[in-house]
Amino acid sequence: MSTQPFDSLSKQLYDHLIPEDFARVEISLEVPGESLFIDVVVTPNPNPTGNRLSLGLLGRAIERRCLLETYRNAPTAEATNICMLKRTWYFQELRRRAKRAKRTLTKSDEPQLWIVTPTASENYLDEFNAKPKQGWPPGVYWLAPGLYTGIIVIHHLPVEPETLWFRLLGRGRVQAKAAQEVLALPQDNPLRSGALQLLSSWKIVERIHPDLEQTNREFNMALSQAYLEWEKEVELRGELRGELRGKQEGELLGEQRGKQEGELLGKQKAKQEVALNMLRGGIPVEQIAQFTELSLQQIQQLQSEFNN
Repeated sequence: MSTQPFDSLSKQLYDHLIPEDFARVEISLEVPGESLFIDVVVTPNPNPTGNRLSLGLLGRAIERRCLLETYRNAPTAEATNICMLKRTWYFQELRRRAKRAKRTLTKSDEPQLWIVTPTASENYLDEFNAKPKQGWPPGVYWLAPGLYTGIIVIHHLPVEPETLWFRLLGRGRVQAKAAQEVLALPQDNPLRSGALQLLSSWKIVERIHPDLEQTNREFNMALSQAYLEWEKEVELRGELRGELRGKQEGELLGEQRGKQEGELLGKQKAKQEVALNMLRGGIPVEQIAQFTELSLQQIQQLQSEFNN
């Protein structure tokens, strides 16, 4: 897991938003002998039960096996070449696996590389001869077909629901606008709760590490609102479970006792989910205990469950 908060957020976003029914998501896959790690590898489920297009542009990007390399700042040409090297290594690894299984790979098995960046200069795009492609929105650029590489420039994407999940990884006003769109999603949207949890993680990391790059005021307000709404959702789920438990224990005492247990359970559950978010962000156990008021033993238990 990366120690950089943005890297952690981006990896968690892909992991949270892409359900197992759509694809398998692998985080920080190591390139042996090279001291390199692939950010995210997505392997589509051959028989998905849902519609990948519900994820908009992200859903289109993962229709075939792919690597996702996401940057907080625009990558250099050297970094881009290293990404393409990782893609080539990964395909050779797939070849070796296929050979052991006595199976032949075809062109459709070639993994796609997606380089996701907030901005990109014209010089950078020209250097790689990256061009728009018919049928894809502005902001998506393609290299030569044989390179199996696309560049998603977040700040060039149109502001529409289909591009929301990539714009959430942008910077400045682009990211702030995307966060506000997440808050405006209908309560019954299945992706809303997970997105609120991710934004809450970002807020927690900022509070723990005040020396980090400061987000703009609009995004900060959206983060605070996301944290409050997510906390309410967690507490409400806990209260409902507590009330149900109380009612099962007896009609006379159940309602009042269930309500009291529900409030306590909800608050405890909220603290535990906050602690889990912080563990995913690589924050030390001692700082998590101080922030959540959970005991070191409780956090270590959560850490053990998280690692398993």
